[in-house]
Amino acid sequence: MSGQRKGAAARLPKCAFCRTNRDKECGQLLVSDSQKVAAHHKCMLFSSALVTSHSDSENIGGFSIEDVKKEIKRGNKLMCSSCHRPGATIGCDVKTCRRTYHYYCAVKDKAQIKENPSQGIYLVYCRKHRDASQDGIQDEEGGVANDSDSLPPQSRGRGRFEKRDRSPLRASPGDSGQRCGFCHAGEEENETRGMLHTDNSKKVAAHYKCMLFSSGTVQLTTTSRAEFGNFDVKTVIQEIKRGKRMKCTLCTQLGATIGCEIKACVKTYHYHCGLQDKAKYIENMARGIYKLYCKNHSGNEERDEEDEERENRSRERAAIDHGRTPSTQVNGN
Repeated sequence: MSGQRKGAAARLPKCAFCRTNRDKECGQLLVSDSQKVAAHHKCMLFSSALVTSHSDSENIGGFSIEDVKKEIKRGNKLMCSSCHRPGATIGCDVKTCRRTYHYYCAVKDKAQIKENPSQGIYLVYCRKHRDASQDGIQDEEGGVANDSDSLPPQSRGRGRFEKRDRSPLRASPGDSGQRCGFCHAGEEENETRGMLHTDNSKKVAAHYKCMLFSSGTVQLTTTSRAEFGNFDVKTVIQEIKRGKRMKCTLCTQLGATIGCEIKACVKTYHYHCGLQDKAKYIENMARGIYKLYCKNHSGNEERDEEDEERENRSRERAAIDHGRTPSTQVNGN
């Protein structure tokens, strides 16, 4: 029996960068649709040459499959300063430093990890240069001042590249407007996520699709005086607050208020991350149905719809028997 368990463990996909299944330290292990590329989310986020892909081509965790393959190939020539194994594509951000790591090796070696998802900042400073990080970048409370952001990619030591935007939630560099409280992007994402609705008095902004599929928002009737995309803005604010405690299954960032409709499933997403992870969205405006089924449970959708139809017919018959007119309720979920 132990031999069978070892054999099963050996067949599990491993991260192409760190060659391990250390999901706890390195984030979710993401696998491409073809099953040919697997990589931890943190290993990709901090790799020096990866940039978020906004194209419709196949991607993994928001990164182009082709770019990930190139970075894996580059990593085959880079030995980790800690474990001395290849795949170390994460370099110290000090230009003169030649230290490179796997993500979990950087943490183990007491390197300083600088992570600011809202601004697309993912940097590593080796333990010898931890103090240097204060000169190049401040953390979330103090903003960002890194002069390397404006420079083109170039070699830095052993395969080191200048830092570039790698956050799936990053807005365009020139955008200074309000950001969605769920996905943290601005109006540049309106085409895929719906119009960005704002309320300056309540200091809230949210994309239409992000609100539409969030589990706790309430959509008002079109006859009401609703200006925030026909949503009760109070419920939107409450849902954004709830999302601050919910990490996305795909990108691991906060604000993931769209959960799989199967009660036993714990997967939650941002709207765009659900699309990237091949989840199935059900949108029926006439009946006020807006649901998500993760890719593991998308087959349950038809059975769920049948059950709901039976329940609706049963309620309508009961209403007719009691001499009432069947009523419908329109809401966000």
